[in-house]
Amino acid sequence: MRIAAFYLVLLATQGLLSAAFGTLPAPDLFLIAMLTLLGRVVPWQLVLIAYGVGLLQDVIGFGVLGVHALSLAAAALTATVVRMQLSGSGLLERMVILLGAQAGKWIVAAALLLWLSGTPEDPAMLLAVAVTETVLTAALGLLILPWADALLNRAKMLPKELL
Repeated sequence: MRIAAFYLVLLATQGLLSAAFGTLPAPDLFLIAMLTLLGRVVPWQLVLIAYGVGLLQDVIGFGVLGVHALSLAAAALTATVVRMQLSGSGLLERMVILLGAQAGKWIVAAALLLWLSGTPEDPAMLLAVAVTETVLTAALGLLILPWADALLNRAKMLPKELL
């Protein structure tokens, strides 16, 4: 029950932060929610879950269906590959995984935006949005991910030992 409440609080907080930040990009709590399952489910399942979470983000945010879905799926794939290269579970590892996931997400998002618009977007603006969101997501992710890990361990849901 606490797990469901945790994800509902993340969803509500995403909406509140998006409204509170106004023109600035809010941290991507959908990405953080997906990263809470990293190492707890099989990589192909994580990519499918990330696609579903991104599709939910597209539906809730009235975006173009599939942009966030494909971007989060790419973030999940990138985070899985980065995690396979690392050995520990410290602060630096979490930071590298978060930054890798953000990089994968923004590379795919930029390609999709270019494909959908047909014209190159302003690269400086896109880079500014990506950097701002990445910094905010990484800062918030470093606070939320250990808390989510402890919550999932306490609930004995999706134990890491099954992998």
